[in-house]
Amino acid sequence: MAELFDLAIVGGGPAGQAAALALDGLGLNIIVIDEQRAPGGQILRQPPPEFSVTGWLPRGYDWLKKQAAQFERMVGVTWVGRHSVVDITADAERFVLLADGCDGVRRIDARRVLIAGGCQDLAVPVPGWTLPGVQAAGGIQAFLKSQQIVAGSRFVFAGTHPLQLLIAAQVVAAGGTVAAVLFAQSRMAMLRPMLSHPIVALRHAATMRPAMTAWATLARAGVPVRFEASLARIEGERGVTGVRVTNSDEIIACDTVGLNYGFVPQSALPRLAGAAMRPADAAGGWAAVHDTWMRSSLPGLSVAGETVGVAGAPAAAAGGTLAGLGIACDLGVMTAAQAARSAAPIRARHRRLLGFAALLDRVADPRAYFPTVDDGTVICRCEDVCSGTLAEELGHGSANSIKLVTRCGMGPCQGRNCEPTLLRMLAATGRTDDPGFTQRSPARPVSIARLADPE
Repeated sequence: MAELFDLAIVGGGPAGQAAALALDGLGLNIIVIDEQRAPGGQILRQPPPEFSVTGWLPRGYDWLKKQAAQFERMVGVTWVGRHSVVDITADAERFVLLADGCDGVRRIDARRVLIAGGCQDLAVPVPGWTLPGVQAAGGIQAFLKSQQIVAGSRFVFAGTHPLQLLIAAQVVAAGGTVAAVLFAQSRMAMLRPMLSHPIVALRHAATMRPAMTAWATLARAGVPVRFEASLARIEGERGVTGVRVTNSDEIIACDTVGLNYGFVPQSALPRLAGAAMRPADAAGGWAAVHDTWMRSSLPGLSVAGETVGVAGAPAAAAGGTLAGLGIACDLGVMTAAQAARSAAPIRARHRRLLGFAALLDRVADPRAYFPTVDDGTVICRCEDVCSGTLAEELGHGSANSIKLVTRCGMGPCQGRNCEPTLLRMLAATGRTDDPGFTQRSPARPVSIARLADPE
């Protein structure tokens, strides 16, 4: 039998760290599992210790660096980096997690579990998006953050999310060339939500300042930022050579395209555990349902971070603190009154941050701006299933049925990329309540041999 921990935290980003810090000094035996080698999650992307990276992340990340340093100094926390949790089960007494790492699959037993996962770019098909050189904008940024690699020579960023301004500016600052930043919506469509909610926008002006600074950086570099510029297709044969803009014969030459239509929660683990889920937003993805202490519908399982909805690092950290306080109550190491006093200012901050996140969702809403695909456009990249094939099978009635007929969603990503597109196709036929693919173990690709003999 594996060692029994009081709490297993899946995810060492802002939410997971905040939860652990909220429990500091209470005598709990905590283990934190993360896919990164060092704490910080995708947003920090700490460089490998063998690297010497100068100017790693700008000043806006200072609070995250400080939190990570506090977390690393904690006593009584076991850190397990470079491991992916591939399975989670529960009985009346404990949860059992299987975590796959470079040394095999490890079994972890815990009385309570907090899933504090991150998010991923919403995968949006466009003709030509399977060409080498097409990347999620978040992937381009990941290279820049941890290792300062400019993953291309001449970039075009396209989508609806303001984050592409920041990433494009980071590419320019790192010495790369950006040919254009293309927003599918109009400038007024982006401004209208902020004009409709001026108090929320003004209250969070500091949060929006980096986007304005990035825009100024791009202007100085001569990078055009264009609106009402939807992608018609990505051109090339063996690799990207350019992008074609809708309703135009114009082709913008480039060798790298960063697509940025928003983000969806990493939801595989709570779905696998059987927790109640809700649509993350109208564009796609699933978010875990929770109560005021971030408890899921499954007893003993808490959720925080982007797993409960994409709202940014500050909101994730606030949610993580609330989850930690709730777990302290559940484990009897803190009274309800103590937890309530500590939580009061965090709750107020959390509400404000969620209000701004909802505003940003409206600014970046991609639903009216998804590229038009033809029958030959690949939707499921793992199994090479095209739009035309899926369209012919929509009459089967459910995502699971279509999965069985076409293999859409059966590949290594387990539907993380293709499921939102398929559900939008089903919704267009009137089936708006489809629960999506049934999540099955393992949550990440792993060999059967390793699963058969966990430590």
